[in-house]
Amino acid sequence: MGLLFAVFAAISWGTFFVPIRKVGITNVLQLQGATSIGILLFAIPIGFFWGFQIQLSGLVAGIIWTVSNILALYAVRLIGLARTSPFLAGFSIIASFTWGVLFFGEKFDSLILALVAIGFLLSGLPFVPNGARNPSIQKKGYILAAAGGLIGGSYVIPMQVTHTLQSGFFSSSLSIFVIGMLLFFFARRFIKKEIVAGIISGTLFNIGSLSVLVAIGLIGITIAYPISQTATLFAVSWGILYFKEIVQKRGIIRVGIGVLLVLCGAALLAIA
Repeated sequence: MGLLFAVFAAISWGTFFVPIRKVGITNVLQLQGATSIGILLFAIPIGFFWGFQIQLSGLVAGIIWTVSNILALYAVRLIGLARTSPFLAGFSIIASFTWGVLFFGEKFDSLILALVAIGFLLSGLPFVPNGARNPSIQKKGYILAAAGGLIGGSYVIPMQVTHTLQSGFFSSSLSIFVIGMLLFFFARRFIKKEIVAGIISGTLFNIGSLSVLVAIGLIGITIAYPISQTATLFAVSWGILYFKEIVQKRGIIRVGIGVLLVLCGAALLAIA
């Protein structure tokens, strides 16, 4: 069941940026604010099952995620979805795997196999963005995506340390909402289509967040979080099939190689 929840998180997070990519990113603060609305709207019904407690760990997790997502939004605006997603995933995997092994002391039946799995995951990621061609690529976008991934890969840590993965869910959503509303009104832009896109994206994110929290509780962060980061496969698939970001055969082949390596890594990590 833990693996299924991790895969469901990957699907949700892989679709997370699609509504935003559809309307375009003209104002990051407005989109972050709108996203926070969708996050809270999803968290409220879940609160009836997991509780509405205000946990410090959840509030901190919400702050961490907000910083990560703002960096990711800027990266998408600079270098596009197809290039941003793999970098977010790769550095999130590095962060979560390091936390799990060094801090939480999580064990594998075969540490060597687990390391090989991480190697497959990370070696596959460079193939994915290389399939896209964009003459206006800016190096700043890669730095922002990498930073967003490292920070985002740590956002569940406060709740895991305090054993509040479930009870902290509402608190993290509330924290994201409060910060998002401040940013929303500070932006002073109220474009309807971007607000709607942000709300949809926020709902998709929190569906994935709920799924990954359940998965972490069942199978641990070193397995659940890296598998959830195969979301990049779904994000790139949206870019190819829906947004037509990659049309050349050579580019699609390179992406296919990257997808295969990432899938192999995820599969090996699941059985390590």
